Amino acid sequence: MVTKSISLFGRELVRVERNRAGEFSYSFLDGGNDFVNSEKYLATSLENPVLMTVLALRARLYSQMQITHLGKDGKPIENSPYLTLLRQPNFFQSQEDWLFQQVWFLSVAGTNFIYERKAFTNELPKALYNLIPAEIDFNKSHKIDKWITTKQDIKTFGDRYIKYTLDNKVYDIKLSELIPLYDMANGMTNNSFFSSPSRIKGINKVLQNIDVNLSSKHKNLQMSAKYLSQNESTGNEAQIQDADRADIERTFSRKDLLITNANIKVQHLVTDMKRLFLDEQFADDANKVLLAFEMNKNVLNYFAKDSTFENQSEGIISYIQNSIQTTAKNTMNSLSSQWGLIEKGERLVASYDHLASMQPVVTKKIASFTEMQNAIKIAIENGTMTAVEAKKMSGDFKLKLGL
Repeated sequence: MVTKSISLFGRELVRVERNRAGEFSYSFLDGGNDFVNSEKYLATSLENPVLMTVLALRARLYSQMQITHLGKDGKPIENSPYLTLLRQPNFFQSQEDWLFQQVWFLSVAGTNFIYERKAFTNELPKALYNLIPAEIDFNKSHKIDKWITTKQDIKTFGDRYIKYTLDNKVYDIKLSELIPLYDMANGMTNNSFFSSPSRIKGINKVLQNIDVNLSSKHKNLQMSAKYLSQNESTGNEAQIQDADRADIERTFSRKDLLITNANIKVQHLVTDMKRLFLDEQFADDANKVLLAFEMNKNVLNYFAKDSTFENQSEGIISYIQNSIQTTAKNTMNSLSSQWGLIEKGERLVASYDHLASMQPVVTKKIASFTEMQNAIKIAIENGTMTAVEAKKMSGDFKLKLGL
């Protein structure tokens, strides 16, 4: 067997193999970049109607988070410079735009890298940018052949750099200037301590099915406007007079109607589209995409009659609590760690309780807190709890509820 490779800019992209029978096989390689199909996945996310809809809803909900900077005492810190930065991360984006883009890239590539633009190492960033996954070349910086345990190991690793293309210009960016966010978990495959798998890889065939389904329906709809005719003329038909021809054209309001003296049989080229079950197959594949992104038919429903308004409301609440909130918490923890807040006993937290869809949850929290207060009051009156204990218990419960 003979093997050759095709490289571009020093990166091996295609491997060509020829066996003894003279048959060729081709393999597309990642060229040292973990984002193997990030460019393809990003294009798919913007073109596939189901994936685009799922990611748009995920990103829209995620971007509506309300961020708070909490101090050691668990109370909000007013005029926090970190919140000021996040309200406008860079010249081009608002907080909502930046967060929308961030979780879109996270969903597509499995990993999102935030680039901190700083003048000095220890200062607050001047700006934050989400790097486009397809423009990142890891430059082999993600490959690790030893365990990183000491501060020196961390510094050495942070001094490695990636290559990032911005408007056709390539920049070297140190790993220490990046904040990585992971959609699932990093380190799940070889050389992936700095990246997480993309969910799109797992549903790639489903997305292809959706594209083929839509293409098939489009072609069948075009064919349904066409007819197949068969001449059954005997040659003895009465001739259509000019006055009759004009009357027929006027009745149908069409000059391009073909009128013939012959006796013909006409039928559609597509006789029964329902028997193709294209819509049912589309909805079933769409549901697979929803499940891959932790949604269900009560969040987005392609089976129009399968979900009630009440189920939809509960579905959105469950989705925010179990998926969106978890992703937002991970982001806030990463930012808090990168900026040294955790070391000071402080943290950034994200909440969605202000959203109209979450008001039933807030109402339940208030009811639970009221019930707890009544129980504490009775305990104090009975002498089974001191005022100090009551205050601590009340404060802990309030913190737990996020009120």
